[in-house]
Amino acid sequence: MTDITRLEAKVLLLESDSVQRDRLRAFCAELGLVALPRSAAEALLALDEHKDLAGVLLAQDMPCAQGDGIGLGLAIRAQRPELPVFLRRSAGREPSADEKQTFALLWEAGDMDALRTAVERTIFSLLYPVSLVRGVVDLSLSSLRSMFPNAQVDADPPYVVHDRIIHGEISTLIALESTWCRGYMMLQTQEDALRQGLVQGLSYEGVGGDFNFREINNMLGEITNLIWGAFKNRYIPPQAFANQQTQVPIVINHAHRYISFGSPDPQLCIRYHLRDRTRSHAVPLTIVQRFIFNLHWSPEQFAEFSVPTAESDNTGELDLF
Repeated sequence: MTDITRLEAKVLLLESDSVQRDRLRAFCAELGLVALPRSAAEALLALDEHKDLAGVLLAQDMPCAQGDGIGLGLAIRAQRPELPVFLRRSAGREPSADEKQTFALLWEAGDMDALRTAVERTIFSLLYPVSLVRGVVDLSLSSLRSMFPNAQVDADPPYVVHDRIIHGEISTLIALESTWCRGYMMLQTQEDALRQGLVQGLSYEGVGGDFNFREINNMLGEITNLIWGAFKNRYIPPQAFANQQTQVPIVINHAHRYISFGSPDPQLCIRYHLRDRTRSHAVPLTIVQRFIFNLHWSPEQFAEFSVPTAESDNTGELDLF
């Protein structure tokens, strides 16, 4: 039996009532949601600041420039339609039929069961095997350390996102296909940060000079291929083919750094930070990894194909659960 886990997820908390805000904070902590409290005036700016959200908890009686929480919810959905918005009703006006379609849930204060059900159905619609998540981080860290032997490489705890905003200017995309999954792995980073990391010598000795965008692209491509190869060797049997061979269009809008895989399901997200050991105050190079199982996902069929020969380093840098 494969152990399944529900990872953390970040949600914007827009609630002006202190009692309700405290109740929702406790609710978020119980479910593994990382609540980001903001005022109505900060809400849309917070969407620009955080590109890895999973949803929004919003109060109808939130004082705001849009008139009420319903108007603010419409503005949020216009800016990030992929984010589910859960609206706490108040004694204010009745939303129209079209406005109701904007929200993942309209719920009354105190009805936490309804909110819990809606959150589990939307934000946590996909669950992940513990050994898969740990293995992905382990093999990705190993690959990054081999490509950047002079860097200290750490990983943040994995989490799930509903946002479709790309981090940085460079992205790679590679298909993953097995009997238990079909989808993609993405790596994303900022071009200047990766170039600066190479100039500073985070990679191999002697690598330096001026890098053009093609060389930068090739570096991220090599990292992607290395991680994919390790994933393939560990989790994909040689004869593996998923039964379902459907495809969906992938939409990329470079102007808005937006990508859609044609599925509302959450994505597994891990952020890696590469630091210069000799310059502790330098800004680290961040590489964002996403797994998108949009074509086929059967975690109950997951089995580790090849057990690693060595245990993960116990560095204390990653605490999943």
